[in-house]
Amino acid sequence: MPGRNIHVARIEGLQWVIENEDGSIDRQVFPSREAAIAAGIERAQQEKVDLIVHGRDGLIRRRKCFGDAPCGSNGNAVESRLPLAPTLS
Repeated sequence: MPGRNIHVARIEGLQWVIENEDGSIDRQVFPSREAAIAAGIERAQQEKVDLIVHGRDGLIRRRKCFGDAPCGSNGNAVESRLPLAPTLS
């Protein structure tokens, strides 16, 4: 379903989740940020949506675009400026 970006976020404890931004109950829990990002990338590629990675503080740290629409204010892919890194905080 287009437009349902995938978010990686930290929840209670040290668990990380991937979930759709539309608020659906389709949430997957992972023991590490790296595992959640890997699963989020796969899912975002399949659904052709963006992957939005939040830090431990809840703020958006990275965005990786897999959709057909341009990503970023100038139409360039944000992934070239903000690569997903395992050292996100």
